[in-house]
Amino acid sequence: MTLLDVLRHQWHQRTRSPTWGRSLIGTLLLLLAAGYFGVLFVALGWFYPEIVAEVAPTREPLQLLNGFLLYGAVGLVPARFFLQRSAGSDVRPYLHLPVRRPQIVHILQVLSAVSLFNLLPVLVLAALWGRTVLPEASVLGAAFWAVGALLLVAATQCLNSLLRAVWDWNAGLMLGAVGLLVALIIGSNWTGAGVLRSASTWCFEELAAGRILPLIVMLAGTAALAVAAHRMLRGRLYSVFWDADSPRTQSTGVLQGVGHGRGRVVSLALLDLKLILRNKRPRQMLLSALLLEALFVFQLVTATGGKAPPPVLDAFITVTFSVVLTGLLGFQYAGFVYAWHGAHFDGLLARAVRPQTLVRSQYATFCVLCLAGTAVVPPVAGGLRPSMIAPMGALLIYNLGVVAPVFLGLGAWRREAVALDQSAFFNYQGNTTTTFAGGFVGGLAAMTLPVGLWVGLGRSVALVTVLALGALGVALSPVWTRGVGRLLCRQRHAMATGFRDE
Repeated sequence: MTLLDVLRHQWHQRTRSPTWGRSLIGTLLLLLAAGYFGVLFVALGWFYPEIVAEVAPTREPLQLLNGFLLYGAVGLVPARFFLQRSAGSDVRPYLHLPVRRPQIVHILQVLSAVSLFNLLPVLVLAALWGRTVLPEASVLGAAFWAVGALLLVAATQCLNSLLRAVWDWNAGLMLGAVGLLVALIIGSNWTGAGVLRSASTWCFEELAAGRILPLIVMLAGTAALAVAAHRMLRGRLYSVFWDADSPRTQSTGVLQGVGHGRGRVVSLALLDLKLILRNKRPRQMLLSALLLEALFVFQLVTATGGKAPPPVLDAFITVTFSVVLTGLLGFQYAGFVYAWHGAHFDGLLARAVRPQTLVRSQYATFCVLCLAGTAVVPPVAGGLRPSMIAPMGALLIYNLGVVAPVFLGLGAWRREAVALDQSAFFNYQGNTTTTFAGGFVGGLAAMTLPVGLWVGLGRSVALVTVLALGALGVALSPVWTRGVGRLLCRQRHAMATGFRDE
């Protein structure tokens, strides 16, 4: 089996799919968007010296570029992790063929590397190299710089494969390591040490000067990441897929990590996070939520002054922006709630997972996503518009204490499992007229309360009331999750029947 054989097989698999037409339209639109942003980024790379001369005339373009290349690589890794196809996502059809596992691993890693996340960075770096590096460095230094930049892109590719394998092995270990690394980077920048920037400056300035030591270091580091990723994929990823191929474990293979007793809430919450990071649809839904939040922030910070809007409109705009910026990530995932587990819902019932435990784990996931979204976008909006800090803080607690029970209660009426491997764009699978109407009415009711309080009682009283209601809902979460659990208990057999039909 060669790489061309795998590419031909995957092409036939897509063209023979019953959703080929809809997928083709979505793919073309995504390619158009990728082409637009790709041309934009390449143009920014090409005109980078002129941009630096206009924005920071006292800085040298090459020196500034060398100091921030590692930051670009650090930003590329999470983008790959959430959006790029995993090296093991298409492995199952090839496991029973008479092909050595190392060969399968190599082929699937090459397939994973055929990605826009490799093409676009290389094109941008080529534009930067041609306009910024080549005129300033010697021929040898420019060659070394180009090889080092390519090794940096390759290192992010290998690191992405390694992180995915580590996540499958121990999600808690990976989250702890990433959190520690982020804390160290932020701490070094806050104290003025700037370790990452110093390392980037040393590495690429030495390469531009024609010195070979940084190139040897980068080559050794990339090779070590490639070997580690290959071994992790062989030792962990394929054993999971072998077990999942068994008829007895096919429906519950994803539940191997579900704990017992009090640890079940944490285990099921981690299972939710694994479903998000392993599958295309939840990842794309959360990405679209982040993009929408970015548009809201852009609209918020670019809105010009002038005549004050009417009180009702002002209250509606402020409440809408605050609710979206603090809760959209959670809303995107909680819109389907238990239907994300539709493919293995029978496995949850067979393992005697109490409905109350499932509700609490979903509530924990909702809270984590809301807090994660709040940590990413609203601080920027609050820093540029200080008047939004108080509404966003109050409505964040309102989302956690009042809006969450609405989503979790409505989720008990879903009867269609979510197809995790499908694209989220232009895809309405899993949505029905009843669930859409219920979600619309529930969301409208949750939004009407703070707007009505704002208009009727004023801004300060409304925010205090909303904050108090949210805090009360969070404090009483053991009570209302028990009530939602009883509702889910009554509906569980109808839900399981509907999920099986899917």
